[in-house]
Amino acid sequence: MDGLTNDRHIRPWEDEILEDRQNEPDITLIQRAQTGDTEAFGELIHRHRGQLFRYVRALTYDSYLAEDILQDGLIRAFIHMGQLQNAERFMAWMQRIIRNQAYSHMQRQKQQREQHFSSFETDYDPYQAVAQQEMRNNLHRLLGCLNEREQQVFTSYWMEQLSPQEMAYKFNLTIANVYQILSRSRKKVSQLHIHLSVEEMLAEWNSLGQNRVTLEEPLSFRAPQTWNSAAASIHEMLGYIGPSPSLPMVMGMSGLSFRLTILPQDIHIAGPTAYNFKEVLTRGLQHMGYRSHAVEALASEAGLNANLVDPSMLEEKAKGKRLLNPRLVQALSLIRYSIHRGIPAVVWDLNIPEFGLIYGYDDAARTLYGTDFIKSGTIPYDHVGRGVNQEVFVLAAESDGMIREMNLHAALTAVLAHYRGEDPYSLPNTVSGVAAYAVWREALEYRRLEPNGHAYNIAVLWDARRYASEFFKEISLQWGSTACYSSLISFCLQTEELYRNMSQKLNTLAELFPFPDGGLPSEKLHADQAISILLEVEELERAAVVVIKALLEGMAQHSPGIVMG
Repeated sequence: MDGLTNDRHIRPWEDEILEDRQNEPDITLIQRAQTGDTEAFGELIHRHRGQLFRYVRALTYDSYLAEDILQDGLIRAFIHMGQLQNAERFMAWMQRIIRNQAYSHMQRQKQQREQHFSSFETDYDPYQAVAQQEMRNNLHRLLGCLNEREQQVFTSYWMEQLSPQEMAYKFNLTIANVYQILSRSRKKVSQLHIHLSVEEMLAEWNSLGQNRVTLEEPLSFRAPQTWNSAAASIHEMLGYIGPSPSLPMVMGMSGLSFRLTILPQDIHIAGPTAYNFKEVLTRGLQHMGYRSHAVEALASEAGLNANLVDPSMLEEKAKGKRLLNPRLVQALSLIRYSIHRGIPAVVWDLNIPEFGLIYGYDDAARTLYGTDFIKSGTIPYDHVGRGVNQEVFVLAAESDGMIREMNLHAALTAVLAHYRGEDPYSLPNTVSGVAAYAVWREALEYRRLEPNGHAYNIAVLWDARRYASEFFKEISLQWGSTACYSSLISFCLQTEELYRNMSQKLNTLAELFPFPDGGLPSEKLHADQAISILLEVEELERAAVVVIKALLEGMAQHSPGIVMG
């Protein structure tokens, strides 16, 4: 096939990639660039280089000097991109870097003039030289992982801002080759960049003398009280801050007691955790009166069922072969931030895709101390985010004081939105709320079930509704001593009974399809029985929605919060 024909075959694909990247909003490119995505950083610079150049030229009144300062500033920004805390402040952050570069340069020139250096000495600033050399060394280390051709293409794209078409002509490559080289180079540079960032972070921590901290080991997972590992982890984490809300209160106020999300095709095991962790869990903590911070890098679709994969995929050796996670530095920093304040961090997928707690670290051994439903032990720093689904989530919480206002009105409003399928934090290709029951029954009817995942969905739902009942019971007991809430207690008692009935029916389902083997959901007798039970549970859910609406209407005439000591 000749070159012209080949070019015609690949051009639609090339144009589509270029258009996609060019149409991406800045915020998306910035978030990608923070993970080491050099193509995203290159596109950002392509968009804003002119504005940044004009900015630094206005400071220096010298186009040649402005170009040098800008180039050094871009290198510094690329190397330290992971330190940008607020992606929406990218341009202000870039301008600050460049302004500092410019002012440092001009201040050194002023000092040199005042000290009457010789003309040779005036042209040579050892401090500036060291700073520039350090940046260039870092850049050379990054480029050192590339072969000669990869370096040529990579630097032409990023430093010279050549288009893929221009690079193809310059290096006698097809445009497809250019994209392949850029993609391969990006992965290599990104991995080395993450590694160097961790090294830089550890060196900084070492200079502060913060090398090892271990808190008292959490005990929640030794005798689990719930199937919901997020609730178990959050409940224990809050106990390190002060008197923790009860487990039913954590389950209810976070909305975890009321969630039902189904992956329709096979009732996948990921259904109960198919939601935006950061938004749902931080919102739940806010409802309970806590502030929180989170680092997140999750897949947009359900991953592998860790219970069904080859056990070797879960071993440390397998983790070590996977790519370093782009959010590794941010994850380790947040873990450390939490531990230094005496509070373990909630972390996803320590040993299996569930939540657990990190309660210590040791820089010398480069290990974290963690525990979850599977085991307690050490986790190498660089294994965070290298589980079977290669996801990262870290959550840290704090409180402003011993008195917290728990916003029940906001919590129940979010519950109703989830029931209606209007929860903005469920993942694509899932069905949430009351509508999930019909999808579930359809999967049973057509025998599209994976037994292990199906049984897990049942167990988690049974557990959730059991705690929903306990949640409303606890609220009714608290309100019993408050005259202004006495008219609302009957609603709590109704919902308590409805959820208790749900949990009893779901317990029957759990006995029919026990986890982990899952029973025989493909047998007609068992499938028909399950369909019948799910119909009954759905009717109870609909009745609960009506009562919760009435409770919210009653609460509108009172204070929306419950004050907890």
